[in-house]
Amino acid sequence: MIGLFIALGISLGFALIHIPNVELVTATIFISGYLLGIKEGIVVGLLTETLYSLINPYGMAAPPLFIAQVFSMSLVGGLGGILGRRKTQTELVYHLQLGLTGFIATGIFAVLTTLSFVFFMGFSQKTLFGSFIYGLGFYIIHIVSNTLIFLTIVPVLLKVATKTGWFHRPLIHEEIA
Repeated sequence: MIGLFIALGISLGFALIHIPNVELVTATIFISGYLLGIKEGIVVGLLTETLYSLINPYGMAAPPLFIAQVFSMSLVGGLGGILGRRKTQTELVYHLQLGLTGFIATGIFAVLTTLSFVFFMGFSQKTLFGSFIYGLGFYIIHIVSNTLIFLTIVPVLLKVATKTGWFHRPLIHEEIA
């Protein structure tokens, strides 16, 4: 299952590669952690982002950026595993919780990758401020699109995966009708 999630994440990354900052890699890694567990989600995040960067037609990211991307996606997989163990009271709370998770995870990714760039280019307040301003439009697109994906698509996929019997972890969706 880990290998399938890695392949799916990479494939979805390449499927949307030409749309700046709209991607399904983060959601795929999160879902893997949610369904498989914390350690497995971390492994999927680490290997998906590593392979995606290594075989990317635009070229591999610079080492500091590469490390930030891999670390961020590993966090996303682990976060999926943590949330997969929690019970949710209502479907609305469940959707909102997932949307907020997408927002926060993408924000962390944006901050860490920007800091890595600033580190690579020479750390200064001016460089840091300029980098955040320059990337603001991209950050907004990435955060809004992932928030919407986590709010709408992720809960549906998780419900289908658990209700069809693809995955059964007793703590998932037991109280969601």
